[in-house]
Amino acid sequence: MRSLRLCLFGFFFVGLLGFLVPLSAQQGTLTGIAMDVETGQPIVNVQISVQGMGQATGGLSNDTGRYTLQLQAGTYTIVAQFLGYVTSTYEDVEITAGGTTALDIRLTSTRVALDPIVVTASRGQGERNLDAPATTFSVGAIEIQERSVQTPVDHLRTAPGVDIITEGIQSTNVVVRGFNNIFSGALHALTDHRLAGVPSLRVNLLHFIPSNNEDIDRMEVVLGPGSALYGPNTANGVLHILTRSPLDSASEGTIVSLGGGERSVFQGSFRSAYLVNRRLGVKLSGQYLRGNEWEYTDLGESAARQAAVDNPSDCQTKLVQRGYGMPIAALGCTRVGQRDFDLERYGLEARADYQFSEDGTVILTYGRTSASGIELTGLGAGQTEDWIYQFFQARMNTGRFFAQAYYNTSDAGNSWLLRDGVPLVDQSKLFVAQAQHGLSILDGRQDFTYGVDLFRTRPDTKGTINGVYEDEDDIDEWGAYLQSKTELSPMLDLILAARVDDHSMLPERVWSPRAAIVFKPNDDNSLRFTYNRAFSTPSTLNLFLDISAGAAPNEQLAALGYTVRAHGTGSDGYSFQNPDGSLKGMRSPFAPGFLPADPSVMWQLAMGVLQAQVASGGLPAELAGLLPVLGSLSPTSSDIGVMLLNASSGIISPAETTTIPAVPGMRESYTETFEVGWQGILGQKLGISADVYFTKKKDFASPLLISNPLLLMNGQDVGAFITVPIVTAITQQLIGMGLDPATAQAQAQAQAAVIVPQLATAIGGLPVGVAATEEIASQQADIIVTYRNVGDIDFWGADVAFSWFLDDKFTLTGSYSHVSNDWFLVPDQAPLALNAPKDKGSLGLAFRDATVGFNGEAVIRLAGEFPAESAGYVGTKCIQGHDGGLFEEDCIETSALVDVNFGYKIPNTSATLQLAVTNLFNTPYRSFVGVPEIGRFAIARVRYEID
Repeated sequence: MRSLRLCLFGFFFVGLLGFLVPLSAQQGTLTGIAMDVETGQPIVNVQISVQGMGQATGGLSNDTGRYTLQLQAGTYTIVAQFLGYVTSTYEDVEITAGGTTALDIRLTSTRVALDPIVVTASRGQGERNLDAPATTFSVGAIEIQERSVQTPVDHLRTAPGVDIITEGIQSTNVVVRGFNNIFSGALHALTDHRLAGVPSLRVNLLHFIPSNNEDIDRMEVVLGPGSALYGPNTANGVLHILTRSPLDSASEGTIVSLGGGERSVFQGSFRSAYLVNRRLGVKLSGQYLRGNEWEYTDLGESAARQAAVDNPSDCQTKLVQRGYGMPIAALGCTRVGQRDFDLERYGLEARADYQFSEDGTVILTYGRTSASGIELTGLGAGQTEDWIYQFFQARMNTGRFFAQAYYNTSDAGNSWLLRDGVPLVDQSKLFVAQAQHGLSILDGRQDFTYGVDLFRTRPDTKGTINGVYEDEDDIDEWGAYLQSKTELSPMLDLILAARVDDHSMLPERVWSPRAAIVFKPNDDNSLRFTYNRAFSTPSTLNLFLDISAGAAPNEQLAALGYTVRAHGTGSDGYSFQNPDGSLKGMRSPFAPGFLPADPSVMWQLAMGVLQAQVASGGLPAELAGLLPVLGSLSPTSSDIGVMLLNASSGIISPAETTTIPAVPGMRESYTETFEVGWQGILGQKLGISADVYFTKKKDFASPLLISNPLLLMNGQDVGAFITVPIVTAITQQLIGMGLDPATAQAQAQAQAAVIVPQLATAIGGLPVGVAATEEIASQQADIIVTYRNVGDIDFWGADVAFSWFLDDKFTLTGSYSHVSNDWFLVPDQAPLALNAPKDKGSLGLAFRDATVGFNGEAVIRLAGEFPAESAGYVGTKCIQGHDGGLFEEDCIETSALVDVNFGYKIPNTSATLQLAVTNLFNTPYRSFVGVPEIGRFAIARVRYEID
């Protein structure tokens, strides 16, 4: 029996050994150290969670920060969490059977997350946010990857000081600290150090950026002027979008996302990065979007459309008179007012990074976007088809030396303005070359950054946008700058900078100084005092725009035949009055040619209109018999005075005593800003920034403003002038009917007492022409809109923002911005609108738990009422005591919108489900005049990562 038991035990032991050996052979070891990414010190008791292969396990780091886990062979997701640190996630960690995988866990403290390294405030030199000489708002990779967006602009909706006009699903206009407009390039927008705006038009169509959401590493918004380093047109701030390098091993692999949502939206994107070797990395990314835009009816377009349908030959004749051939004129008249609400966009970007030394890299990038949809301009909406935007960029850095050259191109494809249907051609180009270097001396206490820039803008519009200026619209600019940063003490830095720029269309060079004192009592607080003098140069549109915008946006004026023409100032400007104050002339929709602004001419034009109105039933038939009498009259300036109707203000004034402001050539405008800012980190969890600033703008460059008045005849003078002829005519009619002269006279006077006021109102209220000058090559009755340096304005404002890590899962964020004025009185002009609310803010709560694969965010955005004015888009009824004229609409109303985002990583897969809902409660709102009311928009997508 004992032998039997020994044999059985032996068989059992051998069998157990046979079972255990292959089991252990199928396992591997995961080990490493959990450490602080900033200090390198080990962190004790970090929770290490393991997901994958159908199991969820984990452990803790020991008193030396080391952890060791035994796992089955396979691929896992490792999540590390510790209070006071941002959760770190490591995807696709491979465990081999019998092998050991080393993975050091690097955790970023919430303090470092609240004080990231930024590069934009000091142009390329990385520094802590607290050390920067300007407040910088950053959107990090985590927030970007968790949100499903249509354009990068959607990441900025809660940024302090940022104002966004939302025109639809993809089109936006973005500025910092106000002065937005419907076609804005005021914000200095960069992508990987390259200007992102459309060449020559200088407009930021940020949905034209080919980089997709998977490719963006972070976004930085610098509040306040930046001309001392970046040059012209940075008076209000800088937006910098930075993409991921293919040399970063963490970005290697492929990410694909597909999504769909309301308004028939379909969206797809991909990014694939590959390390050829340790020095060479390449990537390719792309995106596609299609959908159906929010509907909107433009009354000016509708009136022009109806006129083209009612009288196509007249529509074609007017276009031929403007210089278009009959084929284009015929095509234009068929597509006036024909909006296509379908949108489509695709973008591709290719990049190669070569690291030729430890601190030297060469980067080559190519990008292309093709977009179709509706884009709003200062001349009304444009229908775009296959507008292609491309760029070619080469940049290099070694140590602190940076150099780049890039070439941006635009081709508007088959695009046209909807108010007249004629083509928009833009084949413009921008070439830029830049170099920057820096050095430190005195053991780093003194630092210098210096560089040079060259910009060459080459518009090419085939006469459709720049008209008579087509052959003289090239602009060359160069600039040089120097910034000094001196460490006066361990707690006090002095930053001084200066820049000089030369613009080929300006008579003198322009200087931009900058000064800042940054006081840092400790590592967690900084107090900043800054002064900036920034400038903006005239754009090619300011100087050389010459294009008809089609029918006037006012329905009545459009029906009469008035059109709008946008005209730059050229170098010398123009005027509508002679030196003695008399009008140079007029143009009328009722007669061709350049006409004298004389009552005798205006009278005959008015008679023709009255005759047409009688025939169409617009005037009582009993007046028809009086028209021959009125038509035989020929008033002089001593009989009837000429009146000027200001379309912007609605004010009517006598021509002989009214000065029409001349339009001088555009020049540079200046912005001086004094700012006090504080940034701090409290309790290692709460980051706060607060800024108060005072800004003075000198020779501010306005949006497109109406420059010439409509011409009327004085109604009282008309009544006095026609009374005797009408009484005489009626008396003769009554005598012919058998009445005696005395009775006929009495009855004629009684009838005239009723008829004369009617006729005086009809004739005196009719705009028979518009002030004109032969300095503008216009053949139509054009209301001229142009840019102006409108004078000096000043205001103050404040921006506050915070981010609070409540614990390792919940983050509370908020922002608030206030501006002292949302409109400004300007001498001899209609009020100038800030085009942004005086008060706006946001409050958001985010939840992230990588161990369960879930994240969510809810944000409420609030914005106050504000007046808006840009070209013919006028919403100023809320300005007390101001009449916004013929185009006035209601102001932009207060809005309160709720947005939510959710994400869930499916266990044991590389797929993440995401849902984003903008305007959750479907509150109709509009962000500007001329844009549609926008309701809820929801989109869901799946994001898949391929190793």
